[in-house]
Amino acid sequence: MPPTALTFEYARADEQPLLLDLYVPAGPGPYPVALWIHGGAWFLGDRTDDAVLCAGLAGRGVAVASIDYRLGEAGAFPASVHDAQAAVRWLRAHGAEHRLATGKIGSWGASAGGHLSLMAALSPADPGGNDRIDAVVDCYGPTDLVARLARTDMERAIVRTPPDVDYLRTDIETPDLNRARQASPLYQRLDHAPPVLIMHGDRDQQMALAQSRRLHEALVAAGRESHLLVLGGTGHGDPRYQSPWILDTTAAFLKQHLDNS
Repeated sequence: MPPTALTFEYARADEQPLLLDLYVPAGPGPYPVALWIHGGAWFLGDRTDDAVLCAGLAGRGVAVASIDYRLGEAGAFPASVHDAQAAVRWLRAHGAEHRLATGKIGSWGASAGGHLSLMAALSPADPGGNDRIDAVVDCYGPTDLVARLARTDMERAIVRTPPDVDYLRTDIETPDLNRARQASPLYQRLDHAPPVLIMHGDRDQQMALAQSRRLHEALVAAGRESHLLVLGGTGHGDPRYQSPWILDTTAAFLKQHLDNS
């Protein structure tokens, strides 16, 4: 039987309940677990958008907590990062009730969700380490918001303003570059980063492949484990990311690094 989701409230923010759908493999467990953080430019989507993908990973032996997080103005940086960290704390507090091994927890996301997966992992953990993330799978997430805000006068006139502007509560004419650095995985302290698997298509017209290449190179230079998988002929949000071999690769990476034995 394919795994089905159970829904829980993991936190409240501004009186808004934040929900997650938990997909757990059949059997006694305990199973490794990772967040799934959906994309949507920090303004669109919800936890149910990628149910087939989440069930597919759970069918490969990794439990998945697909989370809602604050969107739009309410979720502007750093609120959405804090939501992801709150979901990790909930998993550590309640995981044993649901056959989860929570000594180590992973995070997995696409586009804006990839960014949030990285930021939640690279931001300082709470003193007890309850929101620590121990492995990240990032699918074509933005890593350098400073570079994404850069525009010549001509580009400002003809190129669509990126959603990063609203996410950072800034403007494209005089962007707050300090805030952009604070919100960029590339500018976080990388010498304590967990293992990272990055996937990015070389035909992505929405997110430059250079965003992933630069983070990968910086992680390696910092002495951390990073793997960059470039998918030939693949675009942004491409159905190829749901291919069985991609799910196999994701599951294998997470199992290796979330082994709690």
